[in-house]
Amino acid sequence: MIGANFNFGEKIQPKVFFNVGACLDIPTSSLELGAKGETISNGGMGAIAGVVGAGNNFKTTILLYLLMSSLAKVLESKIHTQLMIYDTEVNTSIDRIEELASLFPAIGYNAVLREDAVIVIVDKTTISGNEWAEKLFEYMEEKVKDKKIQIEYPCLIDPYTKKPRVMPIPTFVCIDSYTGLETASVFEMLSGDLDSKDTNTYAMKQGQFKTKFLSQLPARATPSNSFIGMTAHVGGKVDMAAKPWEVASKPLQHLQGGDSLKGVGSNFTFYTNIAFQAKDASAFYNQGTKGPEYPRDPNDVLKADLNKVQMVVLRNKNGLSGVIIELLVSQDQGVLPTLTEFHNIKSFRVAGQLAYGISGNDRSYSLDLYPEVALSRTTVRSKIDSDPLLRRAINITSEMLQLSMFHSHIVKSEIWCTPLELYEDIKKLGYDWNVLLNTRGYWLINQYDKDATPYLHTVDLLKMRKGLYHPWWYKKSDLHPLDKQ
Repeated sequence: MIGANFNFGEKIQPKVFFNVGACLDIPTSSLELGAKGETISNGGMGAIAGVVGAGNNFKTTILLYLLMSSLAKVLESKIHTQLMIYDTEVNTSIDRIEELASLFPAIGYNAVLREDAVIVIVDKTTISGNEWAEKLFEYMEEKVKDKKIQIEYPCLIDPYTKKPRVMPIPTFVCIDSYTGLETASVFEMLSGDLDSKDTNTYAMKQGQFKTKFLSQLPARATPSNSFIGMTAHVGGKVDMAAKPWEVASKPLQHLQGGDSLKGVGSNFTFYTNIAFQAKDASAFYNQGTKGPEYPRDPNDVLKADLNKVQMVVLRNKNGLSGVIIELLVSQDQGVLPTLTEFHNIKSFRVAGQLAYGISGNDRSYSLDLYPEVALSRTTVRSKIDSDPLLRRAINITSEMLQLSMFHSHIVKSEIWCTPLELYEDIKKLGYDWNVLLNTRGYWLINQYDKDATPYLHTVDLLKMRKGLYHPWWYKKSDLHPLDKQ
């Protein structure tokens, strides 16, 4: 007699996402409680992520940002790991990869060429797509078996045992592009007579390989704690009777009309945890000066460097699809996370206010959470680069705006308020805003390490205002309520 309970198969765990910033965490996150009662945004970079787009829309730069930002979180936790880039288009520049990686302090310089390299680059001139995929799957299997790389994640709680979760050290993989991923047999086919009848089966062989690869990927990536990012090309549809290559675009209702994903196989759309379409990239310059809308300094007059990119959320396992996020990307510096956050709050008009969480006038203004620093269109970028407290204040304000959009239950709760109310009420409770801004809003594997920058989520700030939360790292003896001063 088997009884009424199922007793086969291990129960699933919540999927893990690494926070990446740049307005990409809150829309893709579920809000969870950490071991010490803190809020964790489980969003950003998922196990399988895709960035699709036509040429010149920064899709590779954006994907590298997602992966490097995630890699930096692991390295900041004092855990060595690596990002592997498989370049299927044979055009990756080591110098460019190292330049982008160096913008993350936890990664540092010479990420590819130093002895303890954290980024590895290979391409299809040295290993074919099918050989590479087989070795990747073998590596993932070994990760699951190797007990030496199983580590504890103190802040992520097993929902069944209520103990810290144990998972392998995360590793990261970039396939740029998935459209160009080829098997050895296909490469040989294309290397032969261009008029050969064998080339007629090229698309079919490619599709079969990619379907097999992607169908196995989720069951291998998740247990091994591997994070896979892929780019894919988007192009216009071809009006022919038989269109097998278009099948992947059908399930993505938010893909721009007339567009189709190219050469990705039929599984791309439903095996990705998160997928974005990067589109409509354009130079972001001031109409009056013809220089960048947000110059780096008074000498920054290069019109083409700063760009706006529309990021459409095509697939989102943790939230809404169809959301559009305007990302700011520098051709020189890559994705600009804090400037993106600032631009989004500055562009959000609120009745009776200059913008969301900003007070002042069109020429001189300040954040409600950081009123000591005067800002303007021409100085905000340089001040972001030099002032970590400003970066954090922008981050919190941006997340408050996005919480109001994507987590409506918080807006309806007792903790909700405006940024100005948050600033004033928290100050009345005796908290020092300089201390609160000297924090991080992203979770780390070593979340509670005494040497780590203190953690404080935006939701927890809102709870603090109502006396529903107090950070474990903030001594209550350091509180100095205004009414007692």
